[in-house]
Amino acid sequence: MSQESFDEAASRGRKAMRKQNFPEAIEAFRMAVTLEPDNPDAHNSLATACYMGKEFEEAARHFNRVTQLKPRDAKAFINLGALYNQTGEHKQAGEILRKAIQRDGKSAEAYYNLGIAQKNLGQNAMAVNAYRECVRLRPEMAEAHLNLANLYVDQKNFKKGVEHYQKALEARPGFGSALRGLKRVQQFQEQSKAAFSPFGRLVDTEELAAKNAVVVARNLTDEERFEDRQFLQLTTEEAGDLAAHIYSHLKEHLEPAVLALNRIISQNPDQQQALFEARDKYHHAYRQFKRLFNSMQVEFQKLRHHEEQMKA
Repeated sequence: MSQESFDEAASRGRKAMRKQNFPEAIEAFRMAVTLEPDNPDAHNSLATACYMGKEFEEAARHFNRVTQLKPRDAKAFINLGALYNQTGEHKQAGEILRKAIQRDGKSAEAYYNLGIAQKNLGQNAMAVNAYRECVRLRPEMAEAHLNLANLYVDQKNFKKGVEHYQKALEARPGFGSALRGLKRVQQFQEQSKAAFSPFGRLVDTEELAAKNAVVVARNLTDEERFEDRQFLQLTTEEAGDLAAHIYSHLKEHLEPAVLALNRIISQNPDQQQALFEARDKYHHAYRQFKRLFNSMQVEFQKLRHHEEQMKA
């Protein structure tokens, strides 16, 4: 019997995928890859079949190969990032998905999968930003609204949580997870109303006036005070996470740039002065941001301490 052609093997693999016969699909696409080892579509099909058949290690190899064969294709990086999320390798997923976004900043799927990675890394404020961008790009994506709502509820921002549970239901009427989320918010709110108020009462304003003190009154409800604290906490977390990300990104890319400049300087003695100036500018910018970052970390710590005192 003559050997299968590439088209025959690929066709057999597609038919097996439609039947959800993943072992047969894997075997067929392996043959296709053997026949055309540099065909990105064959590697992608094999990786997908392996993913569906829970052969994750082989799937990762072939999704990786697709990124090498099609380095500008965001989809290949998104698929690899989704696979890393599936296997619990969330740090690698985040790195790969940021590369996907560099290639296609309008991919809702890239932001969705990035949100999953960041949530599992404990970077909740950054995950909120990723899901917000996802639903901005694809407002009909019910799962993204659900995940965003869950994050808001975890942060006790019930108003925004309800808003996105409702948007998930608009996109998918009867969505069970969103309905359960709304019920959970209702339970939280009922518990909050029944809880003992942590706020003290104002001292006698006449006594303050006698001491020439000035009282600035804000008629806030307990709920408004609670929301103020949550907003302060969320803002602090977001600013800290974003500053840390910028600092890490700057360090990651600046050091190779300086090393490259040093090599260029050694190879171009006639341009040394201009190149030295360029290198020094890089160093100055890095030092300035490092000082700013350290100062910000101190201020963030003060805000966190203040938040803890408000909870006491």
